[in-house]
Amino acid sequence: MLVRATRTLSTWVLRALFYAVLFLVVVVVHVALTTALRQHGWNGSLSLLVSGAVVLFLVLTLVQAADWMRQWLDERRELLRVRMKLPAGPMCVLWKPAPEASAGAAMPWEVIGPMRARYPSLPRRLGIEGYAIAEFEVGADGRAKNVYLIDAWPSDVFFASAKEALEHARFQPSLDEHVRYGVSYRMPFVFRLKGTSQVTERGAHAKTLRPILHAIQRLVENLSAQAESLRARGR
Repeated sequence: MLVRATRTLSTWVLRALFYAVLFLVVVVVHVALTTALRQHGWNGSLSLLVSGAVVLFLVLTLVQAADWMRQWLDERRELLRVRMKLPAGPMCVLWKPAPEASAGAAMPWEVIGPMRARYPSLPRRLGIEGYAIAEFEVGADGRAKNVYLIDAWPSDVFFASAKEALEHARFQPSLDEHVRYGVSYRMPFVFRLKGTSQVTERGAHAKTLRPILHAIQRLVENLSAQAESLRARGR
């Protein structure tokens, strides 16, 4: 809901800006063209008629161009979605590491500073969450190498971001740990849209950040259940 509301608000803002700019362009062009025609000896009514026709043609052209641009962007986004093998609608994921996901050697390395993977832009616009499990080694310089994909869902595009984060990270040995080189480690990366999925167990639906809306929804569900029970008793 939060992603949908944010996307709707941004669409309204862009439309408002477009029409505001279009209005300013119409006013400026109309006044400038009418003034120029009158300076060349055209009478008032004829200059207004010609400038109005020109402004109308300009408005139609700009609206058609904006509509064409929107369709082109939608088609390009759809092609990218299909190419990245992303689902068509919003979805969320809760990370629960399986036994095979946590296999491998214990991690004797610590990351120097925060390590954040860049959220892929297209899944973020589509409201899609995912995860990726990467396997890698740590070299003598403290950098990850030989980064491989173990598992990713729903698309490998999340692994690309995880690999980028690992390649830019720096590692140092943990305290009282004797590190061995050439050992592979696994690290999960969970990509979540902030505030869109706060679930406690697998299979639960995503909850919104707005407790008032959630309380109203539960109230409506309770009232509907009570109405159904009263109706069943009346029968």
